Amino acid sequence: MPGAGRWSSWWRRRHPEQAEPVAEPIPEPVSETPPAAPDGPDPWRPIAGEFALRLLTLTWEAVHHIGEAEFRERDTERRKFLFRIDHSVTRVRRLAENLRVLTGEPLDDPDQQITSLHDVTHAAGAAVEHYERLQFGPIADLAVVASAADDVIRILTELIDNADRYSPPTEPVTIAAHLTGDGDVVIRVEDHGIGLNPAHLPWIERLLDSPDGPPPGELKPAHLGLSVAGVLTHRHPSLRVRLVSRQPRGTVAMLLIGADLLCEAPRAAVPEPAPITPAVRPAPADDVTMVLPVQRTSMPRRVPASVRGTGSPPAPVTTRVHQTAWHDDAADFNAGVDAARAKSPRTAEGPL
Repeated sequence: MPGAGRWSSWWRRRHPEQAEPVAEPIPEPVSETPPAAPDGPDPWRPIAGEFALRLLTLTWEAVHHIGEAEFRERDTERRKFLFRIDHSVTRVRRLAENLRVLTGEPLDDPDQQITSLHDVTHAAGAAVEHYERLQFGPIADLAVVASAADDVIRILTELIDNADRYSPPTEPVTIAAHLTGDGDVVIRVEDHGIGLNPAHLPWIERLLDSPDGPPPGELKPAHLGLSVAGVLTHRHPSLRVRLVSRQPRGTVAMLLIGADLLCEAPRAAVPEPAPITPAVRPAPADDVTMVLPVQRTSMPRRVPASVRGTGSPPAPVTTRVHQTAWHDDAADFNAGVDAARAKSPRTAEGPL
């Protein structure tokens, strides 16, 4: 090699006491095994959590300003454009919330309330990109208790988002919520996409079934949504998630909500009838002028109430333990839904 010869000659002139140049160290082969996890807590996790919290603050501020602009805008086309911006900011807020979940930082929900399954499914669907292609089947007339409603919405959002991402844009994504014979509810998200990769199934099952999730070396950036769903599912013992292949193609994602997390759907309070205003008559000179009653025109408010009483419905208490594996229950439930659908005419489903 000419370059090597010139370098050797230069070295001999500069160092006559050495006949040969010092050999360069041979680099050691790089190990293919991932580096071991450091001892102690990761210092970047709280920093990432704080970063996500600041993002959340900015997105809430942006949503407020965009909402004001939408309210004042009268042009239809500009209002549509503002709505698309609002929807993009909403998706950024969802990603910031997911970052808080994955870093283990608390995600405080200041306005926890009982939420009907109808509102749960529609709120989850409204946070995905192509919400207009969603179709809703039958939804059980029940609600999720306040302590779990926000987590259920976030889990369901990730399942719907996966179905939206990995299915053709011309195919619908169907969402339905069925009541089981045990008093649980199964929310079923069905798509007609590319389906599950069999090589990923063991990892997905470990992620969704193990409280600790997969080892750090097995985390897959392409499946962040499932990682978020796994973390949130483990916060509530009676929440389960299961993914199964759909025939002939596609995936069915099922979210099981245990009976202890369900209650009756809140009903809108019936406003009291306005009092009848008596006719006003000319008052004599020595009579006192009649004072008309004040009529209140407040809108009815949604309050957590039961149709059987006036108080908030208590959460059902159950001591039932599932005797079969969730994999078996989900497979049987999925087969039953498909069989019932094949025997009966398809029900009308509408977009979001």
